[in-house]
Amino acid sequence: MLGLSLVGGSSAASKGPSFPPGWTEVSINVVIRHVPHTLVYDRGRIIAVSGSSLTLKERDGNVVPINVSATAQITIDGQPAALSQVRVLENATTLRVDGGAAEKVSVQIPPKLAAAIARRQGGA
Repeated sequence: MLGLSLVGGSSAASKGPSFPPGWTEVSINVVIRHVPHTLVYDRGRIIAVSGSSLTLKERDGNVVPINVSATAQITIDGQPAALSQVRVLENATTLRVDGGAAEKVSVQIPPKLAAAIARRQGGA
């Protein structure tokens, strides 16, 4: 929950920090209440999902397995969701604290994938 408190608060902060275009993984060392912590943000295309983890293929080609906390805050296109709703080929940004499981998972559905899903649901 430490990671959520760091990026929570104002609506701008709840989206997390802003990183330069093209980033795939960022580690940030912070001190909170006199205790050092490392925040690790990963971003990539989801290539596998299980009941408690997902695997990202980052833009630089690295494949990163990420355990997801049972209490993680998960959103899909900004809406609250469950890990069971996350699908392969979607894009995700995760936040891990001190090497632990992801406390935050933000999923974005790429426009082409969203259009294919809509066509499939519409029977076209």
